[in-house]
Amino acid sequence: MSTLSKILEILDFFGPDSLQVSAETILERTGLSKATVYRHVRDLCDAGLITRVGSGNYSLGPRIIELDWMMRQYDPILIAGREAMHQLAEETRLAVFSSVFYDDRIINTYIVEPTESFAFHFGRGQPIPLFSGAQSKVLLSYQKGRRLHKLFEEKIAGNANHPYHDWSWQEFFRATKKIRKDGYCVTSNELTGGLKGIAAPILRPGTKEAVGSICAVGTEEMFALLRDESVIGRVTETADRIAINLATTAF
Repeated sequence: MSTLSKILEILDFFGPDSLQVSAETILERTGLSKATVYRHVRDLCDAGLITRVGSGNYSLGPRIIELDWMMRQYDPILIAGREAMHQLAEETRLAVFSSVFYDDRIINTYIVEPTESFAFHFGRGQPIPLFSGAQSKVLLSYQKGRRLHKLFEEKIAGNANHPYHDWSWQEFFRATKKIRKDGYCVTSNELTGGLKGIAAPILRPGTKEAVGSICAVGTEEMFALLRDESVIGRVTETADRIAINLATTAF
């Protein structure tokens, strides 16, 4: 592992359940010498990627916020889909999410909220459990065979707290195959109680590779008024529109 990789590995110690990390934790988890760890930590602080809080503790630094702003300005999916997402939210009064899969994580990268205020349990940037929620199920279902099988074995079957941990590989594969065949996924009460989601993949132009997903979220009552079939059509149309727009951007 290169020196740069070792330095950046420290960033992986931060997460939803570890918003602050102590120097002692970094020492224990890296197995590096104290001098090396403090040198790496100093480099990250100088770069603004982490910052010292309290005595011997660190949190993510202001450079992360700057990078986040830059990503939102230049992210190809947002450039191709921001207008379409706002139009979908305006027409349906549903919240609209864009989500991506990276490094075995699924996160919401952009959220358009209507006038109604929903208490989402998983907002922008917060990792979503694999195969929980419509956008997560869509993005996982479009992973290729070996990768899909590995994710199932390591993250689902190997996790006693996962709601599908007792599924066989055959059951799981059939469920993902159906989502791919349908081209969308509908879930209720999976990520946030009382809310329903309908998601569709954003496919890389000319392929069956999902580079992201679009999901419309609202209450059961809102969906009853709109009708599922109508929302499914609007969500898949929006995903297709974004995919077409992507074809004209460098991606």
